[in-house]
Amino acid sequence: MSDTAKLSAAESEKRRQRVRIVGYIREASAEGEPAFAQSEKIRRWINENGHRLVALCQDVRTPGHSVGREGLQSIVGIISAGQVDAVVVPSLVTFSADKVTQEVIMSALRLNEVTLLSTDPDDIDLLTDPPADNLRMIVRDVLAKQTRFEEILSLPIKDEPDPQVVRIDETADVVIELIPPERKEALPASQAIPAQ
Repeated sequence: MSDTAKLSAAESEKRRQRVRIVGYIREASAEGEPAFAQSEKIRRWINENGHRLVALCQDVRTPGHSVGREGLQSIVGIISAGQVDAVVVPSLVTFSADKVTQEVIMSALRLNEVTLLSTDPDDIDLLTDPPADNLRMIVRDVLAKQTRFEEILSLPIKDEPDPQVVRIDETADVVIELIPPERKEALPASQAIPAQ
């Protein structure tokens, strides 16, 4: 095989292994890292690791307005469309300064089967499972159990109300009468059902 053929085969293999990534930046306060610096961290990390940046979603401050979550909502739409394999942030603090909120957001993204990445090397141990942080481990355990029981307890949604279900007028008083169970007398031997 010629050197040119080897090079093109290696290049095509590298392209095939490139991960499609959406970046997320959030400028929550004036004291935090500016959006431009965060986006540059993501772009540099993408280039160093040979991945493909599909989109860069952002939630930035504008004078007189609080920071919304439109960028985060856009990521969910991109993920739902199956356009990405991973989400990268400059730091987990980008999601929120609160660890519990970080874990809730990360859990929601993981449920959509995407990988979470951070350009901050200090976050690597926090992204692993189990995480190095005990609080994160507890939050992940609670969220996993919540998801599990939501699946177990979920009922099919009906478009039409069930006619057998009695609707209660919320403005009226409700009286509930407890009815004792019927007392069962022993059956005579002639009516007893034989055990099998």
